[in-house]
Amino acid sequence: MKLIKLNSISDFFLVNETLLLKNESFNNLMLGLAIALREKKFLPKSPLFYSLESDTGALACAFMSDENKPLMLTSMPAHGVDLLIKDLIQNQIKITAVISDEDTANYFKTQWILANKNFTYKINTHLGVYECSKVLLPQKITGNLMIASKDHKDILTVFIKGFLKDFCPEDPENDDKTIEAITDHHLNLKCLYLLENENNEIVSMAAIIRSTTNTDTVGFVYTPDHYRGKGHGSSVVALLSDKIIKEGKIANLFTDLTNSTTNVIYPKIGYQKIGQNIHYDFLVHE
Repeated sequence: MKLIKLNSISDFFLVNETLLLKNESFNNLMLGLAIALREKKFLPKSPLFYSLESDTGALACAFMSDENKPLMLTSMPAHGVDLLIKDLIQNQIKITAVISDEDTANYFKTQWILANKNFTYKINTHLGVYECSKVLLPQKITGNLMIASKDHKDILTVFIKGFLKDFCPEDPENDDKTIEAITDHHLNLKCLYLLENENNEIVSMAAIIRSTTNTDTVGFVYTPDHYRGKGHGSSVVALLSDKIIKEGKIANLFTDLTNSTTNVIYPKIGYQKIGQNIHYDFLVHE
């Protein structure tokens, strides 16, 4: 078993793409960001690419899209994590966060803290990973799905602000300028969808936030407080997931494991849980 540091995103895909596609839905975050980098949708300063290899090929891999971004790992044996941490320390590479399956993330976190005694950690998110290849439509669909356009920018800005307030309320970067930029970015990508009820009211939102070879990831699911409890969230996710599947792909999504509502709703419309991952942030001791 040996750890190889790769020089480019092209090399990363050449060595690791087959491995990543074996568990495509679970690896969709790493795959989606790596694809975006390969397509030059962003230009990082200091990305990192690693492959853990045996005589038969890639066993695991690690990817960091840029400095101060989370280090993402596929499921990796402990010895592989040890080799990775050794290389990171020898090259004085700063790691601010790690994302992986529970076992790998927990082992990396423990060993990283032991090797960097001036650091502590906190859980950023603990997520369930779900995928769906056949939608079970709710008995009552509460509206019609439509792709959002620039005519919807005002309501989208309100919805995205509400989503960010619910999902990451402590993030200081979620100011009005940032929210407008996020709205414009997703409108340009034509990935935002809205649910319109029988009274022509926009009641819920969802988006295709990431695409890989065979999957699309559903996210940005948001229903304003005064429309909640009426099945709109289930409807918008079911309809968007059904659209994805009819176009020949598998739908997947992440849920916050502390949110009992979403972890009940999504299995009812055909999603199956395929695993859990953890995002740890590393903080300097005060």
